[in-house]
Amino acid sequence: MTSTTANAQTPAGVGEQGGVLTPEVILVCLTWAIFFIVLFILQKFAWKPILAGLKQREDYIRKSYEDADKIKAELAAVEVSKAKILDEAKDKANAIIEQSRKIGNDLAIQIEQRAKKNAEEIVISAHQEIEGERERVRNALKKESAQTAVSLAEKILKENLDTEKNRNLINQAIKDV
Repeated sequence: MTSTTANAQTPAGVGEQGGVLTPEVILVCLTWAIFFIVLFILQKFAWKPILAGLKQREDYIRKSYEDADKIKAELAAVEVSKAKILDEAKDKANAIIEQSRKIGNDLAIQIEQRAKKNAEEIVISAHQEIEGERERVRNALKKESAQTAVSLAEKILKENLDTEKNRNLINQAIKDV
């Protein structure tokens, strides 16, 4: 019973050859042969297209990376150009503002000078009118004084009075004026 039970517990063909882990030479040679055949077929039909696709993808990625670097450089140049243009625009705007301020100040000075000139002309005209009016009043006063003197002389001569009466008559004529 021991031999049948021992045979039942071990698989067939394993008992004498050394076990499960012992490889057979034919099986090993077939495995290697199939491996090299599959390797040859893969190299002939699959690896070349796969490697060509990988090379193409690598070239595309490298070109994209170089293009990205070029675009970054161009973007940096555009940023520098933009900053330069903005600075120039700010300078031009400041120059225009400064020029406008200068023109405004010049116009204000011109307006002020014109106003002063007009005021001076008005003052001169007023002085001339006052002087003309003064002359007219003086002439009228002289004329009236002359008429008064003539009328006094006429009264004095008519009455031919003494000096006391002449004085009283002159004083009264002055009061009337």
